[in-house]
Amino acid sequence: MMTLRIISIFVILISLIFSGCADQEPVGTPVPTATPTAEPTSLPAEVTPTLQPTSIPTPVRTPAYYLADIDDIYGFRKVTRKNGSASYSNHTLTINVGDNVKWISVSDENIPLTVVSVEGLWNNSSSFLKYSYRNFNYTFTQSGTFEVYLKDNPRIAHQKIIVNP
Repeated sequence: MMTLRIISIFVILISLIFSGCADQEPVGTPVPTATPTAEPTSLPAEVTPTLQPTSIPTPVRTPAYYLADIDDIYGFRKVTRKNGSASYSNHTLTINVGDNVKWISVSDENIPLTVVSVEGLWNNSSSFLKYSYRNFNYTFTQSGTFEVYLKDNPRIAHQKIIVNP
């Protein structure tokens, strides 16, 4: 009897499954979807790059610092360059714009000396060196050839300073 019961339950379940599928109407008709079509892609216009000139950095020159020893006997004795060598011969010094020259009195007798620019580059009162080891300096800001002499001893050879740009 148990078998009969299992068979009847089985038959009922199968009939329910088939009856649910047979009488139903479709909920909606499927709508066909649009199929994308391949369209040719337009390429962008060829852009020619504009070439920019490459700037070449100009090296920055560090101004030089020159020390010029002067006295009442020899006048412009020697010139040395701080951290380098000076181009000085025949009382002619060659430098560049922006360089600084410092005249130092090395007179043994404390004789006053005044460094004078023929071109009037500086005030003569500021270049008056009353005692030994007094100094006066000037930074050359323009190119050219300049002449310097000692006011107190005008017969001593003048110093020529050539300033390159």
